[in-house]
Amino acid sequence: MTKPVSGRLRFRDGIRQHYPDVLTPAAIDALEALAGFNLKRREIMHTRIERRNMRFKEGLRIGFLDPAVYIPGVGITVQQAREGRFDGSDIPHDLQRQWIQGTGPATRPRATVEAGIRNVAYALLSGADGWMFDGEDALGQVDTMSLDNQRNLSIALAGKEPFLRVAENVAAKMNAWAEGFFGHKIIKNWKQQLDFTTRIYRSRGLHLDDRHIRDGNGSGFSASIVDKALYVVNNHQTLLSQGRSIVIYLPKIQTAEEAALWNDILGALEQHLGLAAGTVKVYVLVEQIEASYQLMEIRAALACRFIGFNTGRWDYINSVADALAWDKAF
Repeated sequence: MTKPVSGRLRFRDGIRQHYPDVLTPAAIDALEALAGFNLKRREIMHTRIERRNMRFKEGLRIGFLDPAVYIPGVGITVQQAREGRFDGSDIPHDLQRQWIQGTGPATRPRATVEAGIRNVAYALLSGADGWMFDGEDALGQVDTMSLDNQRNLSIALAGKEPFLRVAENVAAKMNAWAEGFFGHKIIKNWKQQLDFTTRIYRSRGLHLDDRHIRDGNGSGFSASIVDKALYVVNNHQTLLSQGRSIVIYLPKIQTAEEAALWNDILGALEQHLGLAAGTVKVYVLVEQIEASYQLMEIRAALACRFIGFNTGRWDYINSVADALAWDKAF
């Protein structure tokens, strides 16, 4: 790792030189502005582990919160959240119809830009109402795949080459297949088709440290903060100029306190960029059974930016087994 930039962050040797279009000066400024949240993130993750260990040790089942308790970081009680006594978010025009959403990363392991960006072309030509471009947890552990993901998204969302050339080629291949299978083309105008699908980004969870950036003191730095900052900083002007929403999926949330931290991070990022509060909209992926006991509280914590819930079924199923691992009768 290199020495800290202004004492706040350390970068893996050579990474800024290889990804100057991703780790831009503006992106690094934003990361440094958000660096203070890393300590709070670590504290909340420590509490998460302690809570899990206590349940296992004492044989406790997950339960609902006390209605009279204030939600940490939110400023209202659990009961007030359940009664909907908070200001919610309007649903932007490009999120009002999300019947079919696809998911997948914007690159492939160790792929060139031209090879990896085909993923984005297939996604945006799919006809899905929305596409969650996945920066999932595993992706961040493969070399520089998390940064390749960011690079390809910035190129594709801005309609830069080689994306348009790749997309035209992909559309031709999709039509060739469709003519053989259906007897007709499925994409009439590939450029118009690219505009249909709502762009959504999913970052890594709060529990993960980034592979390439560390805190100034050498400790791990939040992969969530890295993902959010790079995506929003590098793409907010493009998306807003196209009349699109800035939309993010929040994964692996277990409690309303964690959701409140997400809200604070996104609020600070909006303020840093001069964006109105609530500009960044969010879906919450319910992947942990504990979150199911705090759904209204989570919604209240994300009030001005909350759009809806979705379910990550495999992680959710695993979380049920984990929550009851102490129970021999389970």
